[in-house]
Amino acid sequence: MEIRSLVNTPLQEIIDCLLISFEDYFVPMPSDINYWRDRFKGARVDLDLSYGAFDAEKLVGFIIHGIDNYNGLRTAFNTGTGVIPGFRGRKVVDQIYTYAIPQLQQKGIQQCALEVIQDNHRAIRVYERIGFSITRNFLCFKGQLTQATGAGNVIPVSFESAQHLREDHQYYSWDNVKAAIQTAGPIYKTYLVLEDGKELGFFTVNPKNGYLAQYEAEVEAFPHLLAAIQSIHPEVRVNNVDQERAEVILFFLSAGLDNHIDQYEMIMSI
Repeated sequence: MEIRSLVNTPLQEIIDCLLISFEDYFVPMPSDINYWRDRFKGARVDLDLSYGAFDAEKLVGFIIHGIDNYNGLRTAFNTGTGVIPGFRGRKVVDQIYTYAIPQLQQKGIQQCALEVIQDNHRAIRVYERIGFSITRNFLCFKGQLTQATGAGNVIPVSFESAQHLREDHQYYSWDNVKAAIQTAGPIYKTYLVLEDGKELGFFTVNPKNGYLAQYEAEVEAFPHLLAAIQSIHPEVRVNNVDQERAEVILFFLSAGLDNHIDQYEMIMSI
């Protein structure tokens, strides 16, 4: 088995391996390659610093890295790890990280990060064995919004023009931070919510699938924000809400969303 960069591996080959690897996963994986192009773009994926395990030139395992600054450190974020069934139990992920870490260090990477479903105990044990530690708890939601409060005025704006309404916090996860949305470009649409001329908040959503990336308002205005979101896209998905945002979590639950999956963020200094 040979470990090497994925830079010269066709995207379709990577996605084929990913789909086989995740056939028995907790949630179904989309098969549309255009979805993955958009997904990898927003995740700032660098295939030169992503790595695969090859057996007789067949891709049998992989770690796909997004590269960017995260919480002040140059980070390689594991946006996808997979091993096809016939090669599990051979510590393929360990071998890829053993190869990758020196390469990442040479490129100035200071830490590796990832997210893992909390019920995926086997994967958590693997990552802890490699050197990762749990740093945050995330809740994920999906469903039909049933918010009764009036939406006010909802107007489309640029993402940048709404940033003055965003709190200066680090609650957002890798796929939802400012850099992810800016890199994704036209994939997302941002809307400003007003009432009687007062700016109440904003939200950023993928209109194709209802994925809600950012959502900001004062606590008392959050019901209006949810009503505004409902007026644009009633069915939404919200990934990785930091458990520290207790009031936001309660609003999502009260608006009819289902907390269907919980995740850990894990980080390893290198």
